[in-house]
Amino acid sequence: MAKGRLDSTMDQLGVKLVPTYRRRARGQSHARGTMKAIRDAHGEGHLIFVVRTIKQSAGNIDELWSETIGAVSDIVLQRPDWAERRAGDFMAAFDKVDLASLRGRALALRPWPVRGTLRTLILSELERLLVPACTA
Repeated sequence: MAKGRLDSTMDQLGVKLVPTYRRRARGQSHARGTMKAIRDAHGEGHLIFVVRTIKQSAGNIDELWSETIGAVSDIVLQRPDWAERRAGDFMAAFDKVDLASLRGRALALRPWPVRGTLRTLILSELERLLVPACTA
């Protein structure tokens, strides 16, 4: 059976999409639906940038959760001045963001939507890391 376009794209990034009934391993994700929705709404390049931002940042390879992918996508869309014009700084800032810890905090704040809470927490960390560099 031939692989779909999304699976092929993720293979190129070193990410394997697995069914939810299987336990995820390092560099794997259950977030097929979220990734497909993001790709369909914002394009493959946007999805690739989001997944690379998470996967290639220090200590975050295991954070390919649907809520995290969605939150990072939202931030990239909300702050194109960071993601597009300062992509290197943006990616470097993620090396200092502990996505697992922030996701844990967002989960603890349920019943609020995890994606929205996580987006706010990540954005706050990025502002702390990126805004001083913008004004210097």
